[in-house]
Amino acid sequence: MPFRRCRPIAVASGLLLAATGAQAADATDYLNQKLWVQLGAFRPSISSHIQVDRSNSGTTGTDLHLEDELGLPEHKTLGTLLVGARFGDRWRAEFEYFSLKRSADKTLLETEIVVDDTTFPVSASVDSEFDSKVARASVGYSFYKTDEAEAGAVAGLHVTRFKFIVEGLGQVDGGTIAVRREEAAHTVPLPTVGAYGTWSFAPSWLASGRADAFAINYKGHKGRLLNFQANLQYRFTGNFALGAGYRYDQYKLTETRRDPRGEVRYTFQGPQVFIDAGF
Repeated sequence: MPFRRCRPIAVASGLLLAATGAQAADATDYLNQKLWVQLGAFRPSISSHIQVDRSNSGTTGTDLHLEDELGLPEHKTLGTLLVGARFGDRWRAEFEYFSLKRSADKTLLETEIVVDDTTFPVSASVDSEFDSKVARASVGYSFYKTDEAEAGAVAGLHVTRFKFIVEGLGQVDGGTIAVRREEAAHTVPLPTVGAYGTWSFAPSWLASGRADAFAINYKGHKGRLLNFQANLQYRFTGNFALGAGYRYDQYKLTETRRDPRGEVRYTFQGPQVFIDAGF
């Protein structure tokens, strides 16, 4: 009888150990998956500055803080897409894309602003738009790799497309006030180098981090990029996980020779959540 009573306990203990082992395998197997896709939502706080100098003379335009002076939203939720693949045991590649578009209507200017050739006077009503599209492609190599953790270096390319539009009553060289529209667009390709790491610290749990940076100053083109993010994932099956984390991105670009001349400074940071599918 004592033996019979112990049998259900032994069976239950065996099942629990098997389930725990399966959960651990779910987490660690992530480091050996050949393909992964992440769909996420990013909720950043945004700070953006733009200055568009006069194209014909290079006269300095107004350094505009778009959220304060033109009323663009400081917060917005946007979708993100990341696709990754592993080649062999240590090589990996990733591609990421997201887009952020904001606009403000009929802002009454508190100060005079100059954008390219147009001066928009105090109390003028203007509509504005600032759009950015970000694509990142990278290749990485894991110098350290086990079933529970990996760490490596990465090199890639960040390509950001900025587009700024402002429209309203303005004037050129003190002439007649009329409806004026100024538009500036620029594509910023910046090579990057960085590091990444992933750690399966508990059954079904993963912590990961990444950092990218680059700076360039060449023939009137000055740019800087910083990108940091840290994430936590829970793998509820061997192929799917839910994740949450924090992200910080900063860009700075100055052009003194090519049109549009001027400067863009753009920072967004905030929490993100995502679902990850790996195979």
